[in-house]
Amino acid sequence: MPSKPGSEVSGELVMGRFRVEERIGSGGMGTVFRAFDERLQRDVAIKEIQTAGADRVMREAQAAARLNHPAIVTLYELGERDGHALLVSELVQGKTLDRVAREGSVSDKDVAEIGTDLCDALAHAHERGVIHRDLKPQNAIVRPFGTQGRRAKLMDFGIAAVAGAPALTATGEVVGTLAYMAPEQAEGEFAGPEADVYSLALTLFEAWAGENPVARRTPAQTARQIGQPILSLGLLRPDLPNALITQIDASLAADPRNRPSIKRLRSELARVAPQLDDECAVPSPERAESVVPRRSFARVFGLVGAGVALAALAGPAGLPGLALIGAVLMLPAVAMASSAPLALLPLVAVPLGAAGAIAAAPALIAFLAHTARERAVLGALSFAAYIVGAVGFGFGDRLGISPRAPEGWTTSAEVAGRDVLGALADPSALGGLVLLGTAAVLLGLILRAHPAVALVGTIVWAAGLAAGLAYVGDGSQSASAAIAVVVVALAVVARTGARHKDEPAKPQALVSARPALHGGG
Repeated sequence: MPSKPGSEVSGELVMGRFRVEERIGSGGMGTVFRAFDERLQRDVAIKEIQTAGADRVMREAQAAARLNHPAIVTLYELGERDGHALLVSELVQGKTLDRVAREGSVSDKDVAEIGTDLCDALAHAHERGVIHRDLKPQNAIVRPFGTQGRRAKLMDFGIAAVAGAPALTATGEVVGTLAYMAPEQAEGEFAGPEADVYSLALTLFEAWAGENPVARRTPAQTARQIGQPILSLGLLRPDLPNALITQIDASLAADPRNRPSIKRLRSELARVAPQLDDECAVPSPERAESVVPRRSFARVFGLVGAGVALAALAGPAGLPGLALIGAVLMLPAVAMASSAPLALLPLVAVPLGAAGAIAAAPALIAFLAHTARERAVLGALSFAAYIVGAVGFGFGDRLGISPRAPEGWTTSAEVAGRDVLGALADPSALGGLVLLGTAAVLLGLILRAHPAVALVGTIVWAAGLAAGLAYVGDGSQSASAAIAVVVVALAVVARTGARHKDEPAKPQALVSARPALHGGG
């Protein structure tokens, strides 16, 4: 097998059974080829080690041989060719974590789920006395959306330390990738499981925030930064749950004794994952200026602007009734929505309801909103907006819930509260609020499933929504569920196209997307 990058290897038979097909990547320790195992009839990855001695290669094989876990790339065989060691491993379909983050293919929730898989992989390794010591985004393979089994796999135990084995490096020698290295490892001291916790926390920090808080322009500058206080994740991503931010910050403590265990980190990731955004792409390194803080500031400005506008309605414009209704409908939407257009989305329910298609409102919200909490609030507000439009302005059927509000209610907060907002207190109207909020949340979950499952789920969802709307007021909006099916079907088709675009053209495994800053594999 030629060792020069880019040299022609296609068709060569290695170790008497592996037919080399193509070169698929390279890293600090060697080159990776895709090959076919002619004996067992399966695709494999062959890593040709070019820079490490025999002891280091054997150490990698010994470390990997101890591990058998669905979140760890499996090592099949060790061999030799032209003086170079060969490691034959499982070929995993997917892309490295740093690559999918750059492409905008993962969300906050995805990162937490990937982190949970990596925690499981590390816990398995630590229980068998194996410390990875080179965990970084390039060593985590993220499998395509919808793949069965684990979402991510950990690879490249190339410099792993095996408990009880003779030391591979001299005292004080540093191995690993500098930008993700724990302080004790950078000092050449003993690096135990706590070092992997630190590296994983940095990897997740970078995925969520779009930047590594330790990395600098040069290796020397990065080395000086290691062990210094690290910027809190909360400063770059204040929208993330406080408990998660606290756990990541603690995992980056300079003193390994102050870091949580890998199992505790895993528990927190699993706990908060359902709360996280499952649609918007995380900030990538190419957009390292944090987008989310700007969103947070925009939300604050939106609330301030809405407050000023409502105050103007209540005061100079002489429309306190209208201001009260606006406050009830708009302030929760602005506070919860991630953007101004989403905050206005519940208002779409007014013309939809007037046209007898109120069921299409939660369908649009499920497709356009980003989190379950956002969908629940906007879904409920969409029904509220419809009732206000019907009772207060005569737009659409009032569903027998309330009579039309008297003329001039916009100039009286008391009348607006009694005759317009009062309609929302009707038990049937409250049922509509809960129904549309719940429908938006459930449909958001259905849309994440495989397209075929999503289409079937949509039909069941529409039937349930129609049954629920039959009990809201006079039930006249129950027929609109059929329109919702059409809306959701189009949404499923659009989302399927987006997912297909994100999938890799061909499998990749054991790929390091960019050179390590310092001695990494």
